[in-house]
Amino acid sequence: GCEYDNYKEPTSFLTGKVHYNGTPVGVRSGGTQLELWQYGYALRSKIAVYIDQDGTYSARLFDGNYKLVRLGGAPWVSQTDSIDVVVKGNTVVDVPVTPYYTLSDVTITNNAGVITATAKVNKIGTLGITNLQLLVSNTRLLDVTYYKQQSTLTSGLSDLSTPKTLTLTLNSTMAARDYIFARIAVRITGVNERYYSEVFKINLK
Repeated sequence: GCEYDNYKEPTSFLTGKVHYNGTPVGVRSGGTQLELWQYGYALRSKIAVYIDQDGTYSARLFDGNYKLVRLGGAPWVSQTDSIDVVVKGNTVVDVPVTPYYTLSDVTITNNAGVITATAKVNKIGTLGITNLQLLVSNTRLLDVTYYKQQSTLTSGLSDLSTPKTLTLTLNSTMAARDYIFARIAVRITGVNERYYSEVFKINLK
C-alpha cells in the first residue's frame, strides 16, 4: 500500500492544437488521436492522446523526451514521420497536418427557423468528396454521432469553384429553444473521419 501512496503522479502538461497553416482542424471529439511514445526506458508503451472537436489536445505527462505520432484514419493525409517532443513543465506543441479538404468563409444563420450554412470547400489532397452535412444540436458537443437534426448535400460537389449552401428547417422542439449550435462536416471518400468547421452558436430569440 505504501508504494502506491508514494507513487508520484505526472505534473506536467503537453498541450497544443492540430492545425493546417495555423488554422485548427475541426474533428469529431474523441474520434481522432495522436500517440506519444517515451524513449529512454526498457519498457515502452504508447500513450493515446485524443483530440477535442476544436482541434486542441492535452496530456498530463512526466518530464522527458517523447515521439509524437500522427495516426491515420483522420481527415488528413497520413504521415509516417514523428515529431520529437521535449516535455519540461507545461509545454505547448502545435501539430501540423495536411487535410484532404478544408472549409473557409463559413457562415451559418437563422431566418424564422430555417438554418442556412454557406462555406467555401477547398480541396487540398487527392481524394474525392462524398457529401457535405449541416449538423445542429442543443449542445456544443456536435458531430455525426451527437446531433439532433442534419441536412446532407451530395450534388454539385465536383465543382468547388463556388461556395456551397445547405439549408435545414428546425423541428418544433429545436425551434422553441433560445439558441442552438451548428457546424458543417465534409465527408471524404474512403476516409472514416470527417473534416468539420468550427461550432457556431445560433440565437433563435
